[in-house]
Amino acid sequence: MLCYSCGKQKNELQPKKSDIMVGATLLMCQTCVDSKFEPRWVIILCGRQKGPESVRDYIIKHRYVGKTITAEELIA
Repeated sequence: MLCYSCGKQKNELQPKKSDIMVGATLLMCQTCVDSKFEPRWVIILCGRQKGPESVRDYIIKHRYVGKTITAEELIA
């Protein structure tokens, strides 16, 4: 199965409640859970719904895997 955050294939994934998207349970590898990552797409969706301030720490501290999230992605 693939980790929702890093996208790598792992034998064991852990269900983790999202810290920023209420009611979402994500399947993530232990490395991403320990690093307190959120999937990049979750950060973008929450930033669009709740505003950029709600995901500011995740973007500034780069607590996700992938390219930098731009303002254009949050506003679109």
